[in-house]
Amino acid sequence: MPRSFTEAEKTNIRQNLIIACKKSWSAHGYKKTSVSELCATVGISTGAFYLFYDSKEALFCDVMDHFQQSTGKMFKEMLSSPPTKDEICTVLKKLYLEYAENDIITKRHGADYKSLLNKLPAAWREKHSQNSVDGLAATLFAPNIKMKVSKDRAHGIIDTLLLTVVNKEMIKDHYEIFCTLLDCVIDEIYE
Repeated sequence: MPRSFTEAEKTNIRQNLIIACKKSWSAHGYKKTSVSELCATVGISTGAFYLFYDSKEALFCDVMDHFQQSTGKMFKEMLSSPPTKDEICTVLKKLYLEYAENDIITKRHGADYKSLLNKLPAAWREKHSQNSVDGLAATLFAPNIKMKVSKDRAHGIIDTLLLTVVNKEMIKDHYEIFCTLLDCVIDEIYE
């Protein structure tokens, strides 16, 4: 007979699966992240895994949703309304560090990530994509923020800067370089 878990145990196991998956995904990618290894890390059987998630892909969706929610929460906690230029700079630097630490974001243009996306429901992919764009844009380009360039141009500049994290292994002192570039361009974007 399968073991039943208390609600507190279920919450704890789910959180631990998310953490273990995030670490394995960052280190090994989607394809090499094994449900059995995640279960061993968390201390549950492979059969018990399916009490929490229908599939490995469902866990990956939860990891991405969790990452998106935590970065959204970070924005809300760090920014006033309307945010100042200095606050925006600080948040973008923090976001860059989150991206650098979580290779799930930096690897999103690779074949491994595309393989995962192909297995996810279209509705989830659309929702996730839209939430990512809407959340960042709503925060950084809110109507009450005075800008020197169009929102599209500002979005392109910031995206380009954040994308330097994709090549972090090839760029010596990548974070310092990102900060320097951001500090140089922030006055060109915001009043």
